[in-house]
Amino acid sequence: MSASSTESFFIPDQYSCQQERLPSQTYNLAHILLNRCQSDHLFVPIRTMQYLAIIEQNAFWFVDSMAYAVKDSEGGRLITVSWHPLLSPSNREGLDQHMDCRINFYRSDMSGIHHRLRGEFFQAMQLMDSRFRDTITADRKIAILPLRSPDNQP
Repeated sequence: MSASSTESFFIPDQYSCQQERLPSQTYNLAHILLNRCQSDHLFVPIRTMQYLAIIEQNAFWFVDSMAYAVKDSEGGRLITVSWHPLLSPSNREGLDQHMDCRINFYRSDMSGIHHRLRGEFFQAMQLMDSRFRDTITADRKIAILPLRSPDNQP
């Protein structure tokens, strides 16, 4: 892929959401890796689950590598879970403070997957941290687009 290519990801309609506490070590490592990256996003492959995590400053997106959709002649993989921190990083009391997040589920069968993602995501980031100690180069742009069901069109 060239530096100018864009990869599309679709957000289906939200199925459910909950609030959960993200361990500080997970949140901190994600932002350490993002800061090493020369982009506003970072891809973290979670190979043990065939998932891809996309880290942005204020969101973590989890993509099922096997789920694909097409909308308006544009194809992309489906986001199945997202984590959205409820505090600004500058409002944390310290680096050891866990981060409360809103967890959005975009499918009904995500409880077991989400439980595994919590551990596997951290392990995938540790692997990336050990391999890319200085800088991480992002070679593509992303577009995260809504994928509305026909009943929810504006």
